[in-house]
Formats: sequence, structure tokens, C-alpha cells
Amino acid sequence: MLSESIEGVEVEILAFSDVHTPRYLPLLIKSIQDLKEKNFDVVMMAGDLVDRSNVEEFSKLLEVLKSNIKYKYIVAVFGNEEYREKEEEFKESYPEVRWLNDEYLVLKLNKGCLGVVGSRGSLLRPTSWQRKNLPGIAEEYKRKPEVIRQLIKEVKKECPNVVYLSHYAPTWKTLVGESRHIWPYLGDPRIEKVLKEEGVHVAIHGHVHRGRVSYVHTSTLTIYNVALPARGNVTIVKMALQLTI
Repeated sequence: MLSESIEGVEVEILAFSDVHTPRYLPLLIKSIQDLKEKNFDVVMMAGDLVDRSNVEEFSKLLEVLKSNIKYKYIVAVFGNEEYREKEEEFKESYPEVRWLNDEYLVLKLNKGCLGVVGSRGSLLRPTSWQRKNLPGIAEEYKRKPEVIRQLIKEVKKECPNVVYLSHYAPTWKTLVGESRHIWPYLGDPRIEKVLKEEGVHVAIHGHVHRGRVSYVHTSTLTIYNVALPARGNVTIVKMALQLTI
């Protein structure tokens, strides 16, 4: 289990993605069975939580969390396996989950506040399936870095502590282990530049099943790949909070 801390008053985040329920649900259960005594501030899920947008299957994952760990909030973004036409059904069926889709929220914690900017993220190049089935997707990805930038600016007006949560990778650095020629279809390094410029200290993503790099420090930014098939475990992120007065 990866546990990385930054100096200061901390918030504790349990993060994972790519459960593809039911495929990797036994691995999730094994990963959290020893965490019953812990109390997490936030659970963050970085997409591909089910296969083929099976809304009903998500209830199994949620029950595993409720039965095994304690947490104050649960936040999720959609992956490519949560189809766009099913997004509202996920939201309506599981309102206890804070679903973010190019949106932000501010979580109030005893230790302060935590802003979360959530998105599927962006690809440097749309896949062939996306080009065929998602009209305008290339233009959407072209605009996405500035969409993310504006969300960060907005949430920082309310809270100085920001996590970027996405399905697709915001960097090349955590893609090591995947074939180099498919990197443009796994993430978008332009997002990393935005995160650095806007002073985001923590980014969490999934999607990269064969990534050998758990996390990278890039100056003031730490980026985590929390894909369950890659890590073989959940990831615990301890993030320093700037307290608000």
C-alpha cells in the first residue's frame, strides 16, 4: 500500500480506480480489509468503477466500502467505462457519492477545507472509437486544459487546498510500463503544466493499468496513479492542509 505524506497538518485520502466491478472487486476487498480501524477524511474514486456502464453493479462496490471502512466523504469521477448517456443515472442512483464531471466542490473538514476539481480528464489524441462515436471530442480535448484551469481558479477563491481528480492521466511520467505509442491515448501532459501553474499540489488519476510508477514528485506537484490493477492495492494519500481562518 502506498502512503505518501507531505509536511504539515494532514488530510487522509483513500484513493483507487479501475475496479471494473465485478472484475477487481475481490482485490479491492483484500486491499481494505485491514483498514477497518482507520477513519478517512475522503474516499476518492478515479473512474472505471464498473464495466460497460452497469449502474447496478456499482452498488456492490459501494457496499464493500460501507462495510469495511469509515469515511466522511466519497467523491468520484467517471471513466471511459461509465458511459456519458448513463451519467445522470449514476448520480440519481447513488446520491451519497459526490460525482464530479468538469466540476468542483469544497469539502468542510475539522482540519480545514479541501477543494476537489473532478474530471474525466483529457487525452492528447482521441481514440478511434471516440472519434467515431463522440462528435466533437477532439475539440473538447483541445479546450480541456483551460476548462481545468478555470475550475482551479474558481475553487481557490473558496479554499486554498486543491486536489485534481481525473480518470485520464495528466502527465506522461506515470505512464512508464505502458507501450510508448499508446501514451497519447492514455493521458494529456498539458494538464500537468496547468496544475503546476495554478499551484495544485496533489493530482490523482487512474486508467493506466500497466503503469509501473506509483507516483511522481514534480517540483511542488505530486501525481498518483491509483489504478487498482497497476498498484495491486489502494493508495493512501496524506496531504498537508493550509488552514483557513
